[in-house]
Amino acid sequence: MDAGAGTGRRRQDEVYRAGVYGRRPLVPTVHTALAAAARRKLTDRALGYVAGGAGGEATVRADRAAIDRWQVVPRVLRDVSSRDTSVELFGRRLPAPLLLGPVGALELVHADADLAVARAAAATGIPMVFSNQASVPMETTAAAMGDSPRWMQLYWSTSDELVSSMLHRAEASGCEAVVVTLDTTMLGWRPRDLDLGHLPFALGKGIAQYTSDPVFRRLVEERAAAAPPRDPQPRPTVAAVRALVGMARAWPGSLADNLRSPLPGPPSRPSCPSTPGPPSPGPTWPGCARRPGCRCCSRACCTPTTPAARSTRASTGWW
Repeated sequence: MDAGAGTGRRRQDEVYRAGVYGRRPLVPTVHTALAAAARRKLTDRALGYVAGGAGGEATVRADRAAIDRWQVVPRVLRDVSSRDTSVELFGRRLPAPLLLGPVGALELVHADADLAVARAAAATGIPMVFSNQASVPMETTAAAMGDSPRWMQLYWSTSDELVSSMLHRAEASGCEAVVVTLDTTMLGWRPRDLDLGHLPFALGKGIAQYTSDPVFRRLVEERAAAAPPRDPQPRPTVAAVRALVGMARAWPGSLADNLRSPLPGPPSRPSCPSTPGPPSPGPTWPGCARRPGCRCCSRACCTPTTPAARSTRASTGWW
């Protein structure tokens, strides 16, 4: 980050000078107030998906408490005229030890979705982790970032071919590492979403990485061609029509053609759209070893995709 007074002091000066003219900050200056403002702006569905957790959300509270235990320790009477908060990770120098983690279905909270985050990440040099459940294809998001660093989150699919396609696309998009999520082989029991009957993927939101993937589209076409006759469906409702239109808009091609096609449409059962099929039991050590340079722990792993990054990881032993 900047040396000397730093961005914090400059922001203080801007706020206090504006205060002389009776102007207050439009954006709250503390994260708790910012979260409260978001709660007032978002719909119940959007807030439930973004802020909700599984079960009684005890893990969410425990995570918050764990973070709060970390403190910034002031070091007085030290020369801070020149400061350096940068770190080196996978062979790249980053301006700060921060990453923008993956958040799915960002179109629920902002019209520009992943592109808004990408522009902010590029402006600060902070790496963005592309969500597997993004609202914008990774290629489009990468193009908005220029040479700024980015990683890719991966949900392990029941189809190794689909996993391979996603990884090749990530590498071609300049992603320098892959963050593998291993604890979502089935949907968590999320009461906020369940009480609202809301799964964004069933409405065509947060599935851009899939609908832009040629392997996924082929798998869907094969499944549709082999599908037996469907059971009688309930009478359509306004909500069901909206869901159908949302899914049709999310699928490549014209809206009119997609509405007539058997391919895009609300799923017959709630599931992550990682494959047309049952949830995967998850990758095993032999499965992960099929991709050079990948090792998996019990929860998640970061797999460097560039030779330099793979070399860095091997030399440090950070598996």
